[in-house]
Amino acid sequence: MPALPPNKHQEKSLRTRTLLLDAAIESLAEAGYAGASIADITARAGVTRGAQLHQFHTRGELMAQAIGHLTDRQREAMLRKAKAAPHGRSAGAVLVELVTATFAGKLGRAAVELYVGIAHDAALRREMLRVQHELTAELLDRCAGLIDPAITAERLESTFWLTINLVRGATLDEMVGRDRVRRKQVLADWTALAEIALR
Repeated sequence: MPALPPNKHQEKSLRTRTLLLDAAIESLAEAGYAGASIADITARAGVTRGAQLHQFHTRGELMAQAIGHLTDRQREAMLRKAKAAPHGRSAGAVLVELVTATFAGKLGRAAVELYVGIAHDAALRREMLRVQHELTAELLDRCAGLIDPAITAERLESTFWLTINLVRGATLDEMVGRDRVRRKQVLADWTALAEIALR
């Protein structure tokens, strides 16, 4: 039997849940794990305390669900960038742009904060590593589908992981308040180097 369409109450509940999870990502990115309180997240979401309690009874429960939601948002950002990639774009540019869309900016900062915040919770850490590993594998496949098929898998994987490490490092650089212009130049320089490394 096909599933029944959600009723208005279910739709409202789902919207509230999504608002809270998106607000959790914003709070993690802007206030950090320690500052991402229930009060801050609820205020950012624009929902009542009662509505929040209906969805998530504790901050821990909310953060546990934020792991998958953050990964979904990263996947969406990756797919948007891949879809918008112009035909004939250089392999180095495709690689850097897709990795940056997935692991930099607000989403990248939120991921770093979440990694650090749950580092000593074995179950949540395993879940974070699992979903992020799946996302990274999808990203690598997406990059492979957009660049010259003559580029070997070995060269692609090596340059791909170097790019991820550089982008994550740039995200940390941003979080400690370093110069944005210099960071942008580093990514531009790496794009040129990645082009060489892929050949």
